[in-house]
Amino acid sequence: MPLQPVTLYGGGIAIVPVAPGHADMLAALVRQEREHLQAWLPMVATLASLDAAHAHLERASACAVAGTAFEWHLFSGDTLCGAVRLKDIDHGGRKAGIGYFLGSGFAGRGIVTDALQVVLAWCFGPLGLNRIELRCATGNERSMRVAERLGFTREGVLRQDECLHGVFVDAYVYGLLRSEFTGGR
Repeated sequence: MPLQPVTLYGGGIAIVPVAPGHADMLAALVRQEREHLQAWLPMVATLASLDAAHAHLERASACAVAGTAFEWHLFSGDTLCGAVRLKDIDHGGRKAGIGYFLGSGFAGRGIVTDALQVVLAWCFGPLGLNRIELRCATGNERSMRVAERLGFTREGVLRQDECLHGVFVDAYVYGLLRSEFTGGR
């Protein structure tokens, strides 16, 4: 049940299911954005080599077939600019977590917000989920704004939830229910 490629608002941004053939573009984007990614997503920053990117995309493709996680790449024209991942899918509980990253040169254009709207519509529609959770470090103001723009409710703080650069940091947990999703900004 993978999400089909979608072009958003005619702006040239496409959401495309990941494929091992994207490995060279993913590794190049991660190398270019390594410092930016290290701040909040150190695991993504490990995908800078072609081998690491290819192995990740192979695993992501297998997870999509199994229905345990789905991942999409965001393209501006032919340029890979980011990714969205639906993870921790609990089909019985009808819930999942969502994460994303975007190259710093593409920030501030609404790309992540638009892409997440499309993915959330798929989650609450054909996938049949009732709850999506988004977590971000309490210092990650851009992710907080994305969550709030999309109508997520900040439900609490997870104390020392993640270790970033050898320091435990708190994370906000946001939730969005099917009944709250409006499908637009």
